[in-house]
Amino acid sequence: MLLNSLWIAPIDIYYSGGGQKIMFGTGSCKVSAVDPDGGDPEILFTPEDTMVGSCEDDDLPTFVLLEESLVPVGVTVEDMVFSLPTTEAWFDILKWLPTRSVLELRLVCREWRGMIMTDCFTQSHVIHANLIRSPRVKFIVDPRFGCYMDLDEWIGQDEISPDLDLVCSQPCHGLNVGSCSSWDFVCNPTTGYCKDIEFDDNDGTFFAGRIGLGYDTEIEKHVIVHITYEEKNLETRYYKLQCKMKYVDAWEWDPIDPPSRPVAGIPPTFVNGKIYWMVDPNLGPVSARCEIVAFNVDTEEFEVLQGPPCTHGSGHMTILELHGALCISYSDQRRNTVDLWMMKDDGIWLMEYHIVLDKLAENAAPLAVDLTDGLILLNTGWSLGYYDPRTAAFETIYTKGFPDLKFYPIVCHESLVCPLN
Repeated sequence: MLLNSLWIAPIDIYYSGGGQKIMFGTGSCKVSAVDPDGGDPEILFTPEDTMVGSCEDDDLPTFVLLEESLVPVGVTVEDMVFSLPTTEAWFDILKWLPTRSVLELRLVCREWRGMIMTDCFTQSHVIHANLIRSPRVKFIVDPRFGCYMDLDEWIGQDEISPDLDLVCSQPCHGLNVGSCSSWDFVCNPTTGYCKDIEFDDNDGTFFAGRIGLGYDTEIEKHVIVHITYEEKNLETRYYKLQCKMKYVDAWEWDPIDPPSRPVAGIPPTFVNGKIYWMVDPNLGPVSARCEIVAFNVDTEEFEVLQGPPCTHGSGHMTILELHGALCISYSDQRRNTVDLWMMKDDGIWLMEYHIVLDKLAENAAPLAVDLTDGLILLNTGWSLGYYDPRTAAFETIYTKGFPDLKFYPIVCHESLVCPLN
C-alpha cells in the first residue's frame, strides 16, 4: 500500500504530459505522482527496483530533491553573490547607508537581497555606516519585545515610558546589552531585534554591572561576560564573585576566573578589545582613588587599572567610550558640574571636559560625541541635549513631560547584526 506509511508529504510540483502533477514521498522511500484533477497515483520510484532493496518505514523525511548544476563544491555564498562586478560596486555604495534604507533596498532584486544578507556585508556596513555620523538616539519602550522609538516619535509619548529598573550599554559593533529588573537582554534597536540572555544563577535582584558586551575581531563574534556576587557584606567589606562568559550565539556559559576586585553597579563599556567595569569602593581593600577592572576578550583575562584622580564621593560616576578612548564621567549634583576624564595612550588620565549646567539630576551623564561637529550628547536626568565644549552652550532636544516619569535614551549603531536570528 503506497499510502500506508508513517510519513507522507508533498515534495515538489512538476509538469508532465501537458498537465501539473504533485510529487509525494513516503517514509518507506517510495515516490509517487498525483494528478490534482483526479486519477490513481503513479509510482515513480521504489527502492525495491534498485540495488538498495526494501527500506524500513520511518516517520521522518527521507527524500531530498537535487538539481543539475555546474556550481563547484566548496564555493561560498559570498563568492557566488559577488561574482558580478556590478554587485561589488553596489556593495561599496550600500554599505554607507542607514539601516532602514538598506532594508528597503534589499527588496529591489534578488541580487541585492543576496548581497545584503551576507555576513561580509553586515560586518562592513556596521563599520562604514557609523564612521562620520551624528549619534543615533532611541528611547526604550519595552525591551522584552524589541520596542524602541526614535526621538521624533517619542516626543509627547512620555506616558508609555517603562516604569522599572533598566540600564543599557553603549553600542558595541552593532549591538547593545542591557539589564532590566531580574533579566538581561541583547538587542539591535535599529532593527527591533532583541533576545533574552538566560543564565542559571539568577537570584531575582537587579545589578546594573552584571553584564558586559565585547567584540572579538579575530573571529568576528560578540562576547558576553556575566558577573554576579555569591556573597557580599558591606560591613566587613567581604565579597565573593562568580564569572562566566560565552559568545553571543552560543547556548552554554563557560566559567572563568573572576576579577581580583569587586565590580560596581555601573554598566560596563567596551573599548579597543577590552570590557571595562568600575570597581566598587565599598567592598574589598580600600583605595585612595577610583579603580577599573578590564577584561581582555582575546586572552580572556582580567586586570586592574588605576582610574582618574577622583573618588566616588557623593557624585555619580559612569564609564564610557568617547572618541575611541576610555572615559570616566563624574557628575556633581551640588555644583551642577560634569567632569569628563579621558585615558590617553600612555595610560595617563586627563580631564578632557568640565561641563557646567544650570540644573543636573543625580544620574546625569554623557552618552556620546557627535562625530560631525564634536558636540557632546548629554543626559541631564531631566532632559537630553547637546553641549558645545567650545562655547559652553547647551541645546536641549528633549525634556521629559512629567518629573516623576523615567526615560531611557540609548545610543545605537546603524546595524544589520542579528546573531541569534
